[in-house]
Amino acid sequence: MSYLTRKKASKVLILGLAESGKTTIIRAVTEGKILSKETNYNPTIDYERKQKVVAGTEITIFDLGGQTAFLDRFTGELSEFIFSGVKVLVFVIDSLNIPEIQRAKYYLDLSLKKINQFSPEASIFIFQHKTDRVPKNLRDEVKQTIYEYLAAGVTQTLKYYETTVFNDSIFSAMGDVYAEASGAKKTLRPLLETFIRHNYADMAQIYTREGAPLTKIENIDRFDHISLAEIKEVFDALMNRLSNSEYQESTSILMESARRVFMIRILDNGLSIFFGFPKERLREHNEPVPSLYNKVLAFCSQLQSITEG
Repeated sequence: MSYLTRKKASKVLILGLAESGKTTIIRAVTEGKILSKETNYNPTIDYERKQKVVAGTEITIFDLGGQTAFLDRFTGELSEFIFSGVKVLVFVIDSLNIPEIQRAKYYLDLSLKKINQFSPEASIFIFQHKTDRVPKNLRDEVKQTIYEYLAAGVTQTLKYYETTVFNDSIFSAMGDVYAEASGAKKTLRPLLETFIRHNYADMAQIYTREGAPLTKIENIDRFDHISLAEIKEVFDALMNRLSNSEYQESTSILMESARRVFMIRILDNGLSIFFGFPKERLREHNEPVPSLYNKVLAFCSQLQSITEG
């Protein structure tokens, strides 16, 4: 299939008990803003749908109400409608609501049964949410307890994340959901890897408009030796731009530190591509920054054509 052909819509289900944080997660990652602890949303009645286009794929996010009456309908009379054509199921559980974990497990198992029936190829994500409210000295124990209980008897592979909307963990987790739902791991990552391999980058990342990392390269030579302090200003500038701009025109940012050249290209389709190049390697290969900059622009134009569909 041509990359220039728009892929059909991809369906993502966000499921969990009432007050587990599903709607807050969706609002955070679709609006691209870290919420305050005073932010509250009304419970979802029945279900709500939100549309996104990520990497050329139209994604429909279903926010399913968590009240018992709704969960019974979703896993009962509406199960074929709800669970058919699902690319990703995200089950959200409140880290502190341990008294309700048995009921959460009941609906998780029902949901997995329906997924196996109607969408057997779907990926399963578990978000252990509100981890900021768990005392630090208990987090490992709480994580292990919840995971082992939820995974008992489950045959599908569970991708497990600890999340909160008060740091970037939720953006990272939802970035993986977007990547899975859009097929970005199969289409964008190989292109990114090829480009950096031939152009001496030691870091690379693609972000959605809201700041969720869509695909990343983690095994680049010397990646672990990059100072986070060195790139904090660059990331902050990028995230502010992503959070505050609903509509964007293509913009490029070029910054240099003592050791690296950073290039960010913000596309008018909402994606942002971030690169870091070590100056030492650029000098070794006699690669001038203006030439490299033009190569980045050309690559990003190719990427934009692919993701526009």
